[in-house]
Amino acid sequence: MPKYDWWVYIVLALPGIFFYGMNWAIFIHNVRGGRFVSCVPALGGLWIAIVCLLSPIKWLALLGLTDPGCWLFIAAIFMEFRKPDEIQKDGSDENDPEDPT
Repeated sequence: MPKYDWWVYIVLALPGIFFYGMNWAIFIHNVRGGRFVSCVPALGGLWIAIVCLLSPIKWLALLGLTDPGCWLFIAAIFMEFRKPDEIQKDGSDENDPEDPT
């Protein structure tokens, strides 16, 4: 595979850098108490990882794992599997302090 100048890889990574930055901005906005906005699921991280795997410096592909869309997606899957145990058969939440039953 031919090796190009460093700027070629940066140009190829620009869409991924955009999505990566937007996911971090959305994550910070959600943490600071603003209304909830959904992230683009790991698109920026995957794009950056693929471009870095094409470049001569392959270990930079690990930067793709720092995309919040990547690990928030995995956390959401674990939370979804945990949900049915917390909800009682009548549909009420056992941890709800306002529930009189």
